Amino acid sequence: MTSVLSELLNGIDIIEYSGDLNIQVSGVTDDSREIKDKNIFVCMPAVYESPYAKWTYRTDGHDYIPNAIDNGASAIIVQKPLSEISLKEGVTFVRVNDTRVTLARVSAKFYDYPSRKLFMVGVTGTNGKTSTCYLSKSILSFGGKKTAVLGTIVQRIGGKDISAGMTTFEAHRLQKILNDIVNEGMDAVVMEASSHALELKRVDEVDFDVAVFTNLTQDHLDFHKDMNGYLHAKIKLFVGLGTYKNPVYAIVNADDPASDKIIHSTKAEVITYAVNNNADIKIKSYQSTPQGLSFVVSVYNKDEIEINLQLLGDYNLYNALSAIGVGVSQGLSLDIIKKGLEQVDSVPGRFDRVNCGQDFVVVVDYAHTPDALERVLTAARKLTKGRLITVFGCGGDRDKTKRPIMGETATSL
Repeated sequence: MTSVLSELLNGIDIIEYSGDLNIQVSGVTDDSREIKDKNIFVCMPAVYESPYAKWTYRTDGHDYIPNAIDNGASAIIVQKPLSEISLKEGVTFVRVNDTRVTLARVSAKFYDYPSRKLFMVGVTGTNGKTSTCYLSKSILSFGGKKTAVLGTIVQRIGGKDISAGMTTFEAHRLQKILNDIVNEGMDAVVMEASSHALELKRVDEVDFDVAVFTNLTQDHLDFHKDMNGYLHAKIKLFVGLGTYKNPVYAIVNADDPASDKIIHSTKAEVITYAVNNNADIKIKSYQSTPQGLSFVVSVYNKDEIEINLQLLGDYNLYNALSAIGVGVSQGLSLDIIKKGLEQVDSVPGRFDRVNCGQDFVVVVDYAHTPDALERVLTAARKLTKGRLITVFGCGGDRDKTKRPIMGETATSL
């Protein structure tokens, strides 16, 4: 696969350039180690800052230009003035305002906009993204769509699982994966859209049909300047709906205080869901058992259906409701939605039971926020009359403000 550099840069504001813009290029990346012959190397600056977020990376992509050229790069896209860069004959250098925006646009164009050939569902929120993705995938699969899942722990494409290094890939990797999914003959993708990915423009050129909002609680305040900045990143997913595709849908948790801002941000058709408040999709009654959740759901105050979910934890009511919203947006029958939900017996790393023949229950969960830890421990407490032993970690050089809150939660339940 090759393209002409000038065609890929069409529509992008070029500040200055050196060399030939009409060269053939064979790929695009921001990692100099991945460069192959005639690739484009896009340099990411060490510091990212906007009115809502700030982050300093360990490295600056501009420092790796010599490595990229040694590995065969024929074009270098930079943010720094060309006067500050050692130019090399035979290599094209292009300076732009924002290399992150450029990486997303060039990557999407290089792979011929694969998201436009797929039914795309984006799920954002602090907690529940992965479970919502797996439940939605099952519903869409029962509805006849060959559906891939792109999530925090694993990317599930057809019969293959690919380990995930981050919740949402950098733009060039994401566009390549979407292109691979198209080439696999699949119809749909359900993917997590993290606040980092939205703020850092990784999904800028992904055209979604449906966006799902799960909830908003404290997380990532080492990156986002405050909770308003965190919400602003989430809202980007809904503002972008309808840029290319139509009709588009926003599935919104009406029990969450941020729901009004999400709803008012989008031009999409809104479908609300709730356990407590009035909503288009609402829980009428439910019972939590050691086997899972049994609940009756009402859709538009007209149709009702009973669902027996195999997942544990009352919080999975919200995940199930959001997935029902995805199915309803596509006109799937409640019978198909029921079958899709009841088929899911586990979600990787989400209240995952470990059975080695022991006479007690062991559960592994990804919970990494105060709200998520409280929810999972509340669910675990309901399953045992004896001791509840919690081993949790909150290390790494990330949001330190949530550590004491999580420690208090772990001891209180």
